[in-house]
Amino acid sequence: MNKPIESLQENASGFFDKVYQKYSSQMKCSKGCSKCCMTDISIFEVEAQRIRDWFKILSVDQQKNLIENWTTPNPVGACHFLINDRCSIYEARPVICRTQGAPLFIKSENLLDYCPLNFESEDPDKADWLNLERLNTLLSFAAKTSGLEKRISLKKLKKEFLVN
Repeated sequence: MNKPIESLQENASGFFDKVYQKYSSQMKCSKGCSKCCMTDISIFEVEAQRIRDWFKILSVDQQKNLIENWTTPNPVGACHFLINDRCSIYEARPVICRTQGAPLFIKSENLLDYCPLNFESEDPDKADWLNLERLNTLLSFAAKTSGLEKRISLKKLKKEFLVN
């Protein structure tokens, strides 16, 4: 396992949890909501390796079940790991997936972004914004220090599991 990426993923999840706890009445994020999962993204190989490592520690039955589910076609445009509006790799999901719905600040553009279903009445406090450029810098650093800095689409990653 790669400690920098594990720490970054845990911190991203912790940030989301903290924001959700504070603003739960203003956030629509919940189990079964997959509105942010309607895309095919690419991730650094360091995160892809984390997903591969997570898959390897599952029981044979769990692996077979996932592979069977992954052969079912997804809705057009949906994440390739989405099954019945749920993330099938949730425990090992990439950093970007861990922050979806939270207030993300893009300093270079002076832009605050979050799911349009959240914070309908007002923006969250500035202290609760996540600097997306800083997060991406840390993610790039984790990828470089691991030697796994190439990118792979989730579609291609899923195909790896289906041919093995």
